[in-house]
Amino acid sequence: MSDDHRRLRVAFLGLGRMGTPMARHVLTAGHDLTVWNRSPGKAEPLAAAGASVAGTPAEAAADRDVVVLMLAAPDAVERVLFGPDGVASGAAPGTLVVDGSTIGPDASRRMAERLRGQHLRYVDAPVYGSVGPATEGTLGVLAGGADDDVAAARPLLELWGDPKQVRHVGPTGAGSAAKLVRNLTLGLALAGIGDALRLAATLELPGDVVDELIAAGPLGAAFPGVRQILAAGPPETANFTVDMLTKDLRLCLAAEPRLPLVDAARAVGEAAHADGHGQDDTRALPLWMRDAQR
Repeated sequence: MSDDHRRLRVAFLGLGRMGTPMARHVLTAGHDLTVWNRSPGKAEPLAAAGASVAGTPAEAAADRDVVVLMLAAPDAVERVLFGPDGVASGAAPGTLVVDGSTIGPDASRRMAERLRGQHLRYVDAPVYGSVGPATEGTLGVLAGGADDDVAAARPLLELWGDPKQVRHVGPTGAGSAAKLVRNLTLGLALAGIGDALRLAATLELPGDVVDELIAAGPLGAAFPGVRQILAAGPPETANFTVDMLTKDLRLCLAAEPRLPLVDAARAVGEAAHADGHGQDDTRALPLWMRDAQR
């Protein structure tokens, strides 16, 4: 390993669908890895591959150069950083926290300010892509933070993402802001496809004609995966759930309430959740919209 990519002591907290393959890249690159997850059993495959397993976030963060978070929501990040036995109580001054969670720019800036008060550094670096790109190391990464901190995080960020897709987009909070803008477009594309399918079903258009029209039109270009949805349906195993997308749309509205289309897409996601489909893959959403209460 070159001097530019020295062996780092890394803690990785949050071993969900995305976190586990991302943590594995840290390990296979030769870094010293400690992991923690609220459900300890999820750490077992990484432990078998050579990672150490910590009992608390504070224990995981002790003597680490970098602490990586990959968690579901702002309250989870706050709890893991500042709760009892949280990262802030175990990390040494100067430790870099890299937050891959999607929590919104306001929460990112709030976390950074609190960490700075304890002499810790922070980069918000949410990722985009699904489990496949996470496994392949080809995610997109949107980083916000001070130049020196993002540079220090880059050897890890480039394990998860194609270097051409690892972007420093601005100061603290900018990575989270960019991720919300990206996921806003995903939510609107899926809801738009759902509306088109529902209107076509109401008007009794032939399914093959409708599929071709949508896939070849503007929404098909915006969401290339629409062909797979229309041909084969959504995957059985969710990569990015309806509930997670809906959470991101709520974060968009918290930052800017005057987004009527986002508000409508948020309402669709909440209705799908109420109908028992919150843990479905987001690619199921247009089909649910087509069929709901028909």
